[in-house]
Amino acid sequence: MESSQSKRSASFSEQTSQPLSEKDMEELQSTLPPDKKLKAGREYIWNRKSKRKAEYWKYYLEYVENGKLRAECKFCPKTFAADGNLNGSKNVKNHAESCLAHFIDNDWKLNKKIINFCPISSHKGEAIGKAVEACLEYWGIDDKLFTVTVDNASSNDVACAHLSRMVRRTGCINDGKNLHVRCIAHIINLIVWDGIREHGVCIDRVRNAVKYVKNSPARILRFKDLVQKANIDSKSSLSFDVPTRWNSTYIMLETALKFRRVFSGLSLPDGEDLNDNERPPEPEDWEKVERLVLFLGGFYLLTKRISGSHYVTANKGLGEIASMYDMLNNWEQSEDLNFQAMAIAMKKKFDKYWGDVDKMNKFIYVALLLDPHSKMVIVELTLTDMHGPEKGTKLANDVKEFAYSLFEEYRKMYATSNIPDCGDNMSMDIDNSKGVGSDYVRKLKERAKRLKGTSGYAISELDRYLNDQLGPEEEEQDALTWWGKNGQRYVILNRMARDILAIPLSTVASESAFSTGGRTLDPFRSSLTPKMVQALLCTQDWLRAKEVPIVDVEENLKELEEIEKEVQRGESNDVDDEVVFVDSLV
Repeated sequence: MESSQSKRSASFSEQTSQPLSEKDMEELQSTLPPDKKLKAGREYIWNRKSKRKAEYWKYYLEYVENGKLRAECKFCPKTFAADGNLNGSKNVKNHAESCLAHFIDNDWKLNKKIINFCPISSHKGEAIGKAVEACLEYWGIDDKLFTVTVDNASSNDVACAHLSRMVRRTGCINDGKNLHVRCIAHIINLIVWDGIREHGVCIDRVRNAVKYVKNSPARILRFKDLVQKANIDSKSSLSFDVPTRWNSTYIMLETALKFRRVFSGLSLPDGEDLNDNERPPEPEDWEKVERLVLFLGGFYLLTKRISGSHYVTANKGLGEIASMYDMLNNWEQSEDLNFQAMAIAMKKKFDKYWGDVDKMNKFIYVALLLDPHSKMVIVELTLTDMHGPEKGTKLANDVKEFAYSLFEEYRKMYATSNIPDCGDNMSMDIDNSKGVGSDYVRKLKERAKRLKGTSGYAISELDRYLNDQLGPEEEEQDALTWWGKNGQRYVILNRMARDILAIPLSTVASESAFSTGGRTLDPFRSSLTPKMVQALLCTQDWLRAKEVPIVDVEENLKELEEIEKEVQRGESNDVDDEVVFVDSLV
């Protein structure tokens, strides 16, 4: 019996048995960058009806080789197996690299900048690490890398190991031991999916009901009519979900739940020939969905808070992890056995990533300590709640010890010229001291001078920060505002805070660069070279960071035409004594 794989391969072979015409080859070549040439003898597929919708496929040419579908990058010679049913699309998707730099400037403002967007030679971790290293060296900041935030792919572990070796050569705080930061949003995604599987049937039933309505304009009108008759006051509209993204599933369920009465008035497909998960949602399903939305709502808000890129998130990481732990503990006590099983499954995944403290990046703990609203007290309470009084107290002491060792590294790294000399504060004037004891006083001051900048003296800066209390007017200030106003009191510690608080806990900002890349390299600009794509993306990102308005030429077309006519009239009248600068379009 012929396998499905051989059938699929045969279909591609038949489809391309006829070589492309000369005209087709010219059209295909016109879609490529100027330095990219089609390979002679390769069976390219052109104008084939495709179901591919992901943005990254725009970067590839499809062709058939030995009866198998493959993809060739438009910007380099790299090729990939391209039958998604057989090979998946992970390698194709990962064949690009976007570098985002996060840092806090001297004004205590968080900055996020795309500094690189380019194809890479391979999806392997070593190649990714080398590409990031080359980018950092190009910018001259290879000695300033502090952390790298990535998702849970194994290739990223290898890439971070490569970058750790790099920073040990160039010099880095903590020898790069905590350089690798795992994306919290990605881990939450894995945890939630382990729980959602327990409610697959009711989710599928609601999803099929939404698809049934959305797939027909007539049914959409009927649905809206029923919404009006039911007096449902909601501006929400039904939305499809992406089955691999639980947050989109949550939004779909939350929206559909508002219209549950309307769905009951529709004639949804039903019959004995349908599978159980294809039947219309029943009242019991809606009750489960209602509790599921309540359950997932906390994780949805948590993910949104962690995924911000315009405010610091490092100081929120430990608190959000503890919040998730508390939610799961509460749901484990639920009387609903289904939700109890759901919480237990999620708790197992939670323990895999965050149950062992040694697996977590220690900077997450120190970031909470450096939040003036939390300090050591909140760190200890959080760890005690998660691990019990005995273990929690021990872990809190370990965090404090690590913070002191980190502070000592910063103290040694930066000049001590700004640290006050305790000897200068002594009221004794050695030159004017006379009589018995003057030698002792002189020696005492010399000892005090030698203490300048040593750990025994400078460490008190961290102690002073931990013991200082916030004033009433400071309670409402966020962490960066507080450090901006009080940083001068902590010469060494403010440098440490500026590095650690800038750590992003999510890769959401980086992943959004790929969506921007898809809009930049659309079918009308498919001949742009990689350098030009990078220039456009970086320029747009930097201008937006400075809040410079980006002009939409199409929207201002009439205005531009009027300006052009005025310029032409001015030239025809030989008007050269007045120059008008139009800066509203810049």
